[in-house]
Amino acid sequence: MPRTVRNASTLAAATIAALIIAACTDTQSPPSTPGLSQSQAQAVGDVVANDIAALPEGLSFSGSGSGLLTQLAPPAAAGATPACTPTRTPASPVNSDGDPVPDSVHVDFAGCTGSGGSYAVTMSGTIDFVDPTPSVTDFGLRTRYTDFTRSVTNSATSQTRSTKENGVREVIASASGLQETETNFRTDHTFPNGTTASHVRDWSVTFTPDQGGTIQHDHLPSGTLAVSGTSTWTSGSNSYSLSIHTNPPLHYNATCTVGPRFDAGTVTAQVTKNGVTTTVTVTFAACGHYTVTRS
Repeated sequence: MPRTVRNASTLAAATIAALIIAACTDTQSPPSTPGLSQSQAQAVGDVVANDIAALPEGLSFSGSGSGLLTQLAPPAAAGATPACTPTRTPASPVNSDGDPVPDSVHVDFAGCTGSGGSYAVTMSGTIDFVDPTPSVTDFGLRTRYTDFTRSVTNSATSQTRSTKENGVREVIASASGLQETETNFRTDHTFPNGTTASHVRDWSVTFTPDQGGTIQHDHLPSGTLAVSGTSTWTSGSNSYSLSIHTNPPLHYNATCTVGPRFDAGTVTAQVTKNGVTTTVTVTFAACGHYTVTRS
């Protein structure tokens, strides 16, 4: 039976919005069970949706460390963007080719906290922003995440959920849009009940704007996101191999005020467990809304 996620977060929440639902699923059913159970399929679908929702943040660069918080912070279900100015090193980085991306800048999010209602949010870890073509004036961007952690705690329940990211995203502009890759990119999820899961992936992404000539280095316009690749999901004694693709591509809506910021499109994951393949389908219907089905 499909399950719908409704308005789980704002864009600031996109990268861990799915944890709210995934925390309630059983990711540690006996590994001898052939194929995926419904709860396992839901958990996989939630994390796939979560990790796809994080892809747009690697497609733009803000020269201001504080400006990054708008798209990197945890959920606005938490009601607030962490109030801090991330530390940039060097403070005035070299930019050899004069394009929007400096040669290299290290951004440290230690101490970024915020609160709203019963929720408290924290961020920590670092992101390195690097121009992969420092002698060519273009839009090329490599982002390296090191223990980049986003968490949200509900004081009413004393529960905390979090994600920690490690890996590299790289993007280069083409005549028609942006090409992005994730290489051995790992997200570790910790759910309120103490369950953990990791998702390690090699994904390729093509972003095509709805209107040509609208891509700016510091924000992403509305457009389509086509994603394909492979990954490995591990939780406890369970380990699954995934192959994903989007058909039709996801439509990224820059005007969404809740995340994930997709209002159309479908992600299909072929998930192999114990030699048995299960199809998990994630369908986006509106900003902040998606369903997960198993077949």
